Amino acid sequence: MFDTSNLMNKILFLAVLISTLPAFAQTNYSQSSLDLSSLKKLKRYIQPDLFYTHDYLSNTGGEKAGPRNVGALDLYIDSDLSRYSAIRGDIRIHYTHINAPDTRGIPGDTQATSNIEAPGQIDRLTDLYYQHHLTDTQAILIGIHDISTEFNITDSSLNFLNGSFGTGTEFAMAGPNGPSIYPLSTVGIRHLGQFNQNWSLRSGLYDANPGDESTYRSFHSDIGAQNGYLLISELSYKEDERKWVIGGWGITKNQDFIADEEADDPRTGTPYGGYSLYEEALGHSTLAFVRYGLANGEVSSVKSNAAFGIVQKGLLQRKKNQDEIGLGLTQVDFSIEARNETAYEIYYQFEPMSSVILRPDVQFVQNPSGSKEIDDAWVMGLRTVVNI
Repeated sequence: MFDTSNLMNKILFLAVLISTLPAFAQTNYSQSSLDLSSLKKLKRYIQPDLFYTHDYLSNTGGEKAGPRNVGALDLYIDSDLSRYSAIRGDIRIHYTHINAPDTRGIPGDTQATSNIEAPGQIDRLTDLYYQHHLTDTQAILIGIHDISTEFNITDSSLNFLNGSFGTGTEFAMAGPNGPSIYPLSTVGIRHLGQFNQNWSLRSGLYDANPGDESTYRSFHSDIGAQNGYLLISELSYKEDERKWVIGGWGITKNQDFIADEEADDPRTGTPYGGYSLYEEALGHSTLAFVRYGLANGEVSSVKSNAAFGIVQKGLLQRKKNQDEIGLGLTQVDFSIEARNETAYEIYYQFEPMSSVILRPDVQFVQNPSGSKEIDDAWVMGLRTVVNI
């Protein structure tokens, strides 16, 4: 068992704090207290969600054949202050627990065949931020922020299990321990500007190191003191059922060259990269996406990642488009001399009952980690998502 009582107490305290904000935001200050006697009334102020996600994965080949289980619990508490006060802002609290790794089966890949898998047990806040809407077209966010919910993302690819379909691997491996993405995130500030109904620009500055194995069960940030800052900016164009994005990122502190890891006096260079993505709805229920990202291969172990795929909704559960099938491919090019790692994935998702999602999944990983010593891997999986 793990002890998260201190953290949970903080979360509960923050939830109570949010629920009492209306008492201070009412124009009629003669009301000294707020009646929260019913749950329905409480939900006017906070919107809680609790999800449990479980992946059962079994691989043949890879580094070590065998099954493994991955489980994640995510608690969200959201509050839209504009619903009950004059404050034009919203708050999110997101706590994540991920089980300790199951090492019975190891594909040995770089891209991660389960996007909820972590190298250790995770117990920490993934989000704790306040977003203020300066105008109808501008907003600023500050706090602990999972930037994978906003940057370098194709919405149509989110139901794939492989991690590269969520955040490009060339970006996910930026910096000493990756950027501020699920489940290890850190503090930052982000500005969003909407030029018109089509064009928008979002930019952020974050601590470049969200933590390592010593902080998997506690929040970490040195506010750029040791590892510098991550700067990221993304220009987006949306029209009808299509989206085009171009983005770039960089880290303010140099890192050692990959080729000089064993050298006594390694050279250093600036970590930076860029990406572009495009997705479009092809008809009423078909979605397609393509994404390509580059990173400075002198200091980043992955220098490029390309991914594309197609998703078809409403195959059997047509009435509400509750089921879908997805087919995708993602490939990484390593900075050192190695073969490209390529992952092929197909899944089918359906809802057997309310609040339950099942997603059978098959992946084939060719050249895991680019190593000649690791066999190709077939990974059969089943994801279960329960909205508790």
